[in-house]
Amino acid sequence: MKRIIMFIIALAICFMGIIYCVYQDINEFYFADQDLIKKVSSSTPDYTKIDKIPKELVDAILAVEDKRFYMHYGFDILGIGRAFISNLREGEVVQGGSTITQQLAKNLFLSSEKSLKRKLKELFIAVKIESLYTKEEILEMYLNTIYYGAGAHGIQAASKTYFNKNVEDLTVTQCTMLAGLPQAPSLYNPKKYLERAKKRQEIVVDSMSKNGYISKEIEKKIKKQMICIFQ
Repeated sequence: MKRIIMFIIALAICFMGIIYCVYQDINEFYFADQDLIKKVSSSTPDYTKIDKIPKELVDAILAVEDKRFYMHYGFDILGIGRAFISNLREGEVVQGGSTITQQLAKNLFLSSEKSLKRKLKELFIAVKIESLYTKEEILEMYLNTIYYGAGAHGIQAASKTYFNKNVEDLTVTQCTMLAGLPQAPSLYNPKKYLERAKKRQEIVVDSMSKNGYISKEIEKKIKKQMICIFQ
């Protein structure tokens, strides 16, 4: 029993040491320049302000990527718990449990390396971002930095690439198609794998309906229009 207690204490000390090192790294390197909006907008040719992005697109992203976005402060304990249970059940990593803010943190500062240290950095940076920017500013930066496949980084580039439209001119059906792409841009590229992309789009629409973003009538209308998505 004493050995088990000593092992747990040693493990806790090691874990706290890792957290301290990660926190020091973040404070020293990641926020020397805290104007992230300026950083993102200056490096994104088609940077689009949030008021130019259709509400339906924002709602679709929230429904499928982070439905508790307005209730957390950078990370979502419930989301992490659900992901842990799913991964445990499947025996492999099938869900990441990352919030939109965590995804933004990774896109701006980190690699896709799968390690505890990288995940802790992502979490701490997300909390820092939440303390400095409004939810709308975070959504704006996120939508302008995520990859949609086919060489399209950011929502305006994606809108032009797939529909030859400015983002503010997208239909609700087209919004739901684009919202499904960030999870696996190459896998759901509608120009190459339309049927696969439509199945992902259907998940987005179902999630919007389930979480109260659209009515059942609008859900049915969108699903009918999915047949002619590029018209």
